Amino acid sequence: MKKYIQFGLLIFVILVAFLNSNQNSIVFAATTDVQAIKNGEVVYYKNVFSVLYDELNEGVTFTKKVQDYSTKKWVALDSVTIVKTNASKNIYFSKEADADKYIKAYKTKNNITLKKVNLNTIETSAQEKYKKEAPSIVLNASTTEPTNTNVTVNVDITDNKKVTLKKWAIGTKPANKFSTAGTTLTDNSFTVSKNGTYTVYALDNNGNKRTKSITISNIDKTAPAITLSIPESDTTAVSKKIQVSTTDDTGIQDLKWAYGDKGVEYFVDKGSRKAPLQNANQKDKIIALKNGVYTFFAEDKAGNKSVKTITIDGISEFTEVTQTGVHCEVCRMDLHNTDPNKVYSAKAIDQEGNTHYFCRIGCMYHQEHANGIAFTNKYVRDYSATAPRLNNWIAVENAVTVKFNNDEAAKGIMSWKLFHFTDLPSAANYLSVSKEKVVAEKLENIIEYAKTNNKGMNYQYEVDKAAQ
Repeated sequence: MKKYIQFGLLIFVILVAFLNSNQNSIVFAATTDVQAIKNGEVVYYKNVFSVLYDELNEGVTFTKKVQDYSTKKWVALDSVTIVKTNASKNIYFSKEADADKYIKAYKTKNNITLKKVNLNTIETSAQEKYKKEAPSIVLNASTTEPTNTNVTVNVDITDNKKVTLKKWAIGTKPANKFSTAGTTLTDNSFTVSKNGTYTVYALDNNGNKRTKSITISNIDKTAPAITLSIPESDTTAVSKKIQVSTTDDTGIQDLKWAYGDKGVEYFVDKGSRKAPLQNANQKDKIIALKNGVYTFFAEDKAGNKSVKTITIDGISEFTEVTQTGVHCEVCRMDLHNTDPNKVYSAKAIDQEGNTHYFCRIGCMYHQEHANGIAFTNKYVRDYSATAPRLNNWIAVENAVTVKFNNDEAAKGIMSWKLFHFTDLPSAANYLSVSKEKVVAEKLENIIEYAKTNNKGMNYQYEVDKAAQ
């Protein structure tokens, strides 16, 4: 037995001496394995390039270790100095000084200079190979605009080999998860009903894999929220304001209102829009001129719609029209005691068929544009008609309108004296001048002036009281 032990020790000593005398053998023996933690298990790769390529293919990052040449301990790959040998093998050093010492000794013995290799260089090579060999995936959503419907994701997969499997899944997922997860793509698209990240997976017949994720954030199926309030709590003689505010994830694209209790379908082609031109006191408000229920409608950019109602009371009642004059719906100017032949009045029909009366055409356009109300028909009095003047209305599009200032500078639409006639000869006859001397104001100019110069209910009311 003693002889066997002595013989074994002799063999061991000879082997150690041989290994110490042949550094090439140490190099090749130490470069065959890279250790990685993959799916919780320790696996080995033949070189660094292989493990880096597999990381790209699986879509994950492994914990990677190599053996330090000097100590033979496993150390993190990203902490070592890599030396490439003349046999295209790599050896690893925890300390760069040890690597430099080894390179110098190797050159002295073998007259060959070894090179240090940057890990980033190897990573770049692996990425370039992966880019060429793995399937290419391009994803596009059917729409990126706000929508309240499902979105289709169109998938375009190409590869220099045959694609054998295509899948998609909810969330951001690496390629290695698709062995047990995901839905098989039988077509080149899939449909989603909720916002979120979606991942597509492709595998070719060489075992190369790739995943690609897609920014679905435009699905909105929640209707806008509408908040209504009435700032004025006391009884008012003229009007009340309704404060309107809306909130929505994708933003409001349309806001309307109507008198009465209305449903969403009513506002498809009816209703009045809030006017864009409002003074500071009227911002985000509409002016209610009579008691009752008002409905507000909001549609967001995704197409979701909602309505909300509010009831107004506390506006004092008044008679709308008499044989000899009118109460203007805007300024409430009492014209009972004026000469009926001198009443500059107008009326309009809204979408509900209700008639609105105004002392002047300026009041009518102010009501339409400052308050966003929709009038289907507008009329003015025929100034040349004889009394009684209750039914001698001219549609505004057919009226010849003469602006007369009485040698005063015009102060705005409300201070103009406007004379309306059925035709130019009637205007000339009334003014006792030739037809050529009659200057007719284009109604379009009056409309635009009312739009761009309205200063709100308070301004209109004060001007008309002063005019009385």
